[in-house]
Amino acid sequence: MFKKNIIPIIFLIIVGFSIYAPNLNNRLFWDDDNWIVNNPFVHSWSWNNIKFLFSNDSLSGIGLHSNYFRPFLFLTFTADYSVSGTKPLIYHLVSNIIHIFNAVLIFLIIGKFIGKKQIALTASLLFLIHPLQTEAIAYVSGRGDPLSVFFMLLALWIFSAFRDKNLFLGYLLSSVSLIFGILSRETAFLFPLYFIIFSTVFLQKDKFLPALKKSVIAAWPFLALSFVYGILRLTVWNFQNTLNFYQQSNFYTEHLSYRIYTFFHALVVYIKLIFVPLGLHMERDIVVNTAIWQWPVWLGIAITGFIVYVGFWFYKREQITNFRIWFFAWGVFFVNLGPTSGIFPINALIYEHWLYFSLFGFFVLAAFYIDKLIERLAVHSKILIAVFGLLFVGYLVFLSVQSVRRNIIWGKTEEFYGNILQYEPKNVRALNNLAMYYSERGKNKEAEDLYWRAVDANNNVPAPYYNLGNILRDRGDIAGALELYKKAIEHDSSFVFGYMNIAAIYAGQGNLTGAIEMLEKVKELKPYDASVYYNLSLLYLAQKNNDLAIKNLVAADKLAERDSEVKAAVDVLMNQLNKKK
Repeated sequence: MFKKNIIPIIFLIIVGFSIYAPNLNNRLFWDDDNWIVNNPFVHSWSWNNIKFLFSNDSLSGIGLHSNYFRPFLFLTFTADYSVSGTKPLIYHLVSNIIHIFNAVLIFLIIGKFIGKKQIALTASLLFLIHPLQTEAIAYVSGRGDPLSVFFMLLALWIFSAFRDKNLFLGYLLSSVSLIFGILSRETAFLFPLYFIIFSTVFLQKDKFLPALKKSVIAAWPFLALSFVYGILRLTVWNFQNTLNFYQQSNFYTEHLSYRIYTFFHALVVYIKLIFVPLGLHMERDIVVNTAIWQWPVWLGIAITGFIVYVGFWFYKREQITNFRIWFFAWGVFFVNLGPTSGIFPINALIYEHWLYFSLFGFFVLAAFYIDKLIERLAVHSKILIAVFGLLFVGYLVFLSVQSVRRNIIWGKTEEFYGNILQYEPKNVRALNNLAMYYSERGKNKEAEDLYWRAVDANNNVPAPYYNLGNILRDRGDIAGALELYKKAIEHDSSFVFGYMNIAAIYAGQGNLTGAIEMLEKVKELKPYDASVYYNLSLLYLAQKNNDLAIKNLVAADKLAERDSEVKAAVDVLMNQLNKKK
């Protein structure tokens, strides 16, 4: 199969590397700081680190908490870190390669079952170059999308390759691939639905309903895996609330109808961005819709109704090929958006990277009808084909240029955050992160103004209070800093950095009891941080509580294998205590 398709595969690889090459030296930032740079559990291959990754959520490594559970994704970060530390090139190169592999797999799968290389190449090329994909590729923490999709596509390819040769081996290998996909990003648990759609359209030769029934039966091993994963996420891996990412209830989480209305609004935005991908930015937001007659809602419903109507029209008129391609494309599109449909309230209303796999289905449909259009034009006039060809190539160039621009902007921190704030001027995360960027460069006035803008935009987020506290502390206003740190932990009782800075202030003021109280709280939140135990041992020694000091020092010694600096300090203190005995 590869030998027959070597030229288009090489073409896809060259195009993919060309478009994504500008991101290779982009620094690690955004979620990369929490998931990689400051996370000691991806900094070395050790049994304790691997065990931690498979038993804790994605933010536990830095003492925070989340609903994300992606241990295999974090193992890929460990592999990258073992090669290059925090130097960015390897991280971006791996993410780019995964994305290119996904395009190649799409080309191979669609080419095999539709039988026309031009359709497969068009679909895979659009998937590869579309600028909406850059959000999942251009920053390293977005790798969960392409990595999970890679394993799902691989599972489909493996199963179809072994189906007629060795069915058991096909199930076994594709199931292993699915497990890796699920452990890369949670949404891969939807794979059984993708498989049912894929099998119904491409693997079964019966009419639609019998084919659908056979596909559901054939999907039972994958359904079983997803069911087991679902039970685990609701029990042993239910780190916060698997079915609700919001810490506090609000009118969006409390009303299913509002969430569904808002999804139809998001659908309108998504469709527009697919055709005209301008104004792309991270942290995109939309209003929560509360009524069906609001125009984005009814337009989204109308679009959905049109899709259903056309599919039904094809089915009733027994236009089998049209119907099956239509069913496949929109089935994949909407199943992929299922987790973000509002049924389960997650941590945002809309993200560009949520379309990553949806675009697979959409572009297969687009490629199929582009091919049909070319066939029709060929009957009438070569000039029309030439005009259409020029327009289409121009559109491909437009998409490619937009993707290159997005890859470049991800490497320009100030411009990146400014781009978000241009469209979302009250986005707290962008305001806070840009302020941190200014603060690191000594632009404290600009940083302080942005932190207060962040507080005004949403006074329940702890990070701006904490960062403002740091500015006041550095100015010598310890009382003002202490008040802001307390506000930070008042708004988020698990905000570990606030407790740590309060502990440092208390220790400096001689309030050892208060400092110990704060660090004991940190120890609950960061039970694997050796430095916390070490600092507690120092405080207990200052209180002359030798038993607790030694207890914490022994714990620090066991955990200090990840931090040579803490290990050295622990050894020195242990030697001092042993000499006193």
